[in-house]
Formats: sequence, structure tokens, C-alpha cells
Amino acid sequence: MINIWPCFALIILYGAMGTSEGSAWERSYPTVTFLVPIGIGTVLVPFYIGVKIYCHLYAPYLLATQGREYMDVPPSAKTAEYADAGILKFTADATLDTSRSFGYKADDFTYCVAPVVSRNDAVHPTSAGPKVTFWAVGKDCCGNRREFECDGAGETEVRSSFTVRDVGYNFVTKRIVPRTSRPLYLAAVDAAKALHNLRSESDDEIILVRWAADPIDTLEVWSERARIACAVACIVYSVCVTMLWSCIHVWFCRDINKLVGMRGMGAQGKSKDRVSDPFSYGGGA
Repeated sequence: MINIWPCFALIILYGAMGTSEGSAWERSYPTVTFLVPIGIGTVLVPFYIGVKIYCHLYAPYLLATQGREYMDVPPSAKTAEYADAGILKFTADATLDTSRSFGYKADDFTYCVAPVVSRNDAVHPTSAGPKVTFWAVGKDCCGNRREFECDGAGETEVRSSFTVRDVGYNFVTKRIVPRTSRPLYLAAVDAAKALHNLRSESDDEIILVRWAADPIDTLEVWSERARIACAVACIVYSVCVTMLWSCIHVWFCRDINKLVGMRGMGAQGKSKDRVSDPFSYGGGA
């Protein structure tokens, strides 16, 4: 939200420059009719894309890096002890139980979850065992049952992760990005608990994590993706607006040159004048 105000200040600045003395706006040049919808689009479209990039790419990185780093976290820890966690490194007995994972198929992705458990907990096959506090998650990296291959799940020595949290929603993000991933991950968790006879904390207390050998490197990849997405969006939109405005300019340039040619026809029926730059042709219409 802080960045919105400098952006609006730039819009006002460019608007003042575009309507200053001698501008196409002041001379009522025909193309200024198109400046209003293009200007509105240049405000709304990048704003929409920027919020999308922030919520889906940059905010998860930001929330994880701003959280605290904890060492030697037991898999059966209470949620309250690690509510502010960003990066978690579990004890040596911790493991990712991919045999009790589940993939919840939604409209866009398969939402995958697997419980983080202790190798030392002796659990009877028909017993629910201790409560599962931490669930590793990912998208499109598992089958409906088992086959959990998200991030570092295939590496047996990996015992570290970073938390997956939703961005704090406000009146803007609720309208532009109304759907979040957490409810879909929790639906997968509920299915895994029912299928494998597991117990867990309440939905509000479950901590979702990404299982990674090096959480910092993985988070830097997310940050890099956000920057690349911003750069690509800016370039693509700039090219589209430039091409659109060039087409509008050429169209009116042709018409104005025809008008000037008709006014300047000499006795031999040839044009005496041609406007190389239609913006230099005053007179309004």
C-alpha cells in the first residue's frame, strides 16, 4: 500500500506534463480522445498485475524471511511455540511421512500435503498416534495417495523447512486475489487424516511448511521469480501500449496529411505542403 502513493504522484506528474501549454491536449488534437481510456488502463492493469505478483510470489518469500528461525524443532511441538516461525530446522528424529500423504485435486492445481512425524514414535497401525502439527505442502508434485515429491521430499537427510502463510488481506487484495491456497491445503490435510487415521491440531493451529534442503536458497528463487515477473509484465505492457499508441498516431497522421494536402492543392493539382509531424499542425480539429 505504501508504493501506491508514489505511483499516483507519478500519474499526476505525467498528467500535468501531458496537458501543459503547447501539448496535444491543449490543441484538442484528435488522438487525445484515446488518452483517457489508455490512461485508465495504465493505472488499473499494472495495479491488478502487481497485486497478483505480490500475493502469489513475493509475499510468501517476505513472510518466511521476516519470521524467526528455530533450531531443533521437535515434530510434535505445540503450535503456540512456533507461531512466529519463518524457517524451521527439525530434530534428527524428524522425517516426512510420504506414505501418508494426500493430493487434493482442485480446479487449478493438485494440492499436496504430507505429515512431519518422528521416527522414534512407536505407533500402532490402528492408532492415530500423536497429533501432527507440521504439514509439508506443495502443488502438482504428488499423486492422489503417496508419491509425494515436493521440494526436498526425496532427500532422506533433509530436516529443514520454511513456513507457508497467507498475506494479510485488506480491501484491495480481497477483491483482486479472493482465493488463497491455505483452505485447499487444509482440505487435503483433512482427507489425509481421515484416510490414514491421523490426528492434528485445529485448522487455525496447523503450520504449513515447504520441505527444503536449503530454505534460504529456495526463498531467494521465489524472490527472483517475483522480480522477473515484474520486469516481464512491465516490458510486455510497455510494448503493447507503445504499439497501440503508434497505430493511433499513424492513423490520424494519415488523415491530417490528407486534409493538409487538400487545402494546399495548387493549380497543377499537386500538394504544396505535407505535415511530417501531425502534432505540429495546430488549429484543433
